[in-house]
Amino acid sequence: MNPEVSIITPSYNMLGYLKRCCRSIEDQAGVAVEHLVIDGGSTDGTPQWLAQQPHLRSLSETDEGMYDALNKGLAMTTGNLVAYLNCDEQYLPGTLRFVAEYFERHPKTAILFGGALLIRPDASLIAFRKAYPPRWYYILSSHLYVLSCTMFFRRGILDEGFRFNDQLRNIGDQDFVVRLLQQGYRAAVTERYLSAFTMTGANMGAHQTTRHEQQRAREAAAWWIRAFKIPLNAGRLTEKLMSGAYRQKKPLDYTLYASTEDTERSLFRNASASFRWKTA
Repeated sequence: MNPEVSIITPSYNMLGYLKRCCRSIEDQAGVAVEHLVIDGGSTDGTPQWLAQQPHLRSLSETDEGMYDALNKGLAMTTGNLVAYLNCDEQYLPGTLRFVAEYFERHPKTAILFGGALLIRPDASLIAFRKAYPPRWYYILSSHLYVLSCTMFFRRGILDEGFRFNDQLRNIGDQDFVVRLLQQGYRAAVTERYLSAFTMTGANMGAHQTTRHEQQRAREAAAWWIRAFKIPLNAGRLTEKLMSGAYRQKKPLDYTLYASTEDTERSLFRNASASFRWKTA
């Protein structure tokens, strides 16, 4: 029987974070999980560590970047639901069981996004990010405002031939989501926080390449996306406000693996949780 959920983790010289990521998947109860780690030929001991993890399916070889690695992983998956989780990300407790049950209750939903916590390397909270409905024209006129670490989709999307554009370096997830939405796949959001995303200082969203690729994507979009960028962004922010994405009851409690050697999750409580993306 195929696993319910296949998770792909692309990796390159991030063994410390990879261990946390893997533990956050291993402790997910109540769902059959297949975890694939596609390593780009790391030199920090990752291939050797992976060879000692019989519960993981892994591949370590040079690649053409993260989206090439993800496509390799997609070709290997067997699960009914598929997702990817980067090394510097973790799932929160109960995420995979919740997701599997959500798709079972909502057979017409093809893609699901949820909320995420933005954290520092010590797992302390920077900000919360709640999901609100993704619309391809909003994304093209601004940015991908749903986080890939909370994205799950049905296997049928792969069966239809969808893959990441490996010619892109940093916005392949944005391109993937836009193409799925343009093709009419039904996307849903949940208020639940599904994952945590570590701000390591080397995240791809901060790269100059990201801005260049986003600019090229906007230039290639329909004329009305460019002409009505300001009102489209106003509409997006209004929908964000109405969805409750700026609100959070306090304190906000969560549990994560806070260090490389942790074998159990640590409990964190934040009494001043904010949606604002702080830098310190």
